[in-house]
Amino acid sequence: TRKVKAWQPQNNSLLYLPSPFSYTFCNKTSGNFTRNSTYHTNLNALLSILSNQSSLDNYYNLTTGLASDTVHGMFLRTGDVNRTTCNFCVKTATTKISKNCTNSREAVIYYFDCMVRYSDRFFLSALETQPNTFLWSTDPTPTTFGKFRQSLADKMGEVIVRSSMLSSSRTPYYLMDMTRFDNLYDLESIVQCTPYLDPGNCTTCLKLALQEIIDCCSDKRLIWTPKCLVSFDTYNSLLSPLPSPTRSGSFSIRVFLRHAQK
Repeated sequence: TRKVKAWQPQNNSLLYLPSPFSYTFCNKTSGNFTRNSTYHTNLNALLSILSNQSSLDNYYNLTTGLASDTVHGMFLRTGDVNRTTCNFCVKTATTKISKNCTNSREAVIYYFDCMVRYSDRFFLSALETQPNTFLWSTDPTPTTFGKFRQSLADKMGEVIVRSSMLSSSRTPYYLMDMTRFDNLYDLESIVQCTPYLDPGNCTTCLKLALQEIIDCCSDKRLIWTPKCLVSFDTYNSLLSPLPSPTRSGSFSIRVFLRHAQK
């Protein structure tokens, strides 16, 4: 069972609108558009294309319009979900973001399986860490959290370095790793960047996101930022040995059974 919470902005630059399993951030400093204006028409066209394209791609970006009516947009799905799930997530997100941010010229929405974003400025290649959102878990981490915190930092640091080498893989910068510690628990680590970052900025984004998790508390398990995702979970090891890695695209994954923790 998971309990979802989110980061709330500490200033008035963002309008934060939570709803079950999603978090929308409308940037109030970017200004507003007028209903039925050219910008509004271009935005609707962009969101419609993103929604349709999500049945075909893991990620997608496009630009519609000219000059002050230009809209840039993108979606990204997490690398561990299939295209059916991706399509459902993006379709839902494009509908929700237009309802939640009715006249904002810039907004982002996070779901567990995907994110959708649009803006009147080009944002694809820039490193950004805000606004972000977290997912907490009610499942306990290993009882020795201090020792586990160091294990988590070491392992995910290694995963981050490996993921930065995957810029040309089918799902760029995505890596999932499963490692057993002390024959007591399995640590599942997932990292992913938007494909438009260079490897250096991807690594920086992931390291900053990981530090947010490590500096906080034992129950924070996932962080979305505008440019990357870091997630981990733990499972007890009263189970059969981990199987050998299988191949999927350009990255290794392990097939494993998830067991409820005692």
